Amino acid sequence: MGWVACCVLIALLLPMGAMLYLDILEAKHEVKAQSEKIERLRRQIERKERDKKPDSFGDNPVYDRVRRPLSLPVPRPGKLE
Repeated sequence: MGWVACCVLIALLLPMGAMLYLDILEAKHEVKAQSEKIERLRRQIERKERDKKPDSFGDNPVYDRVRRPLSLPVPRPGKLE
């Protein structure tokens, strides 16, 4: 009798767990899409503000780009003796 109850319990819990997992994945995907949309809108608003006041951003007029570090050539030492 105990084995039958365990099998019935597992047969009911596995599909419910799978549905819960799929719902979580779907919600995660929706949150990611919405956050990307909000980020695009934020950048668009910042560009409009920058176009209105370009003097307020100093030496980086395109401030929404990633600034790369200045790469300087490093002289390599000669062969070690």
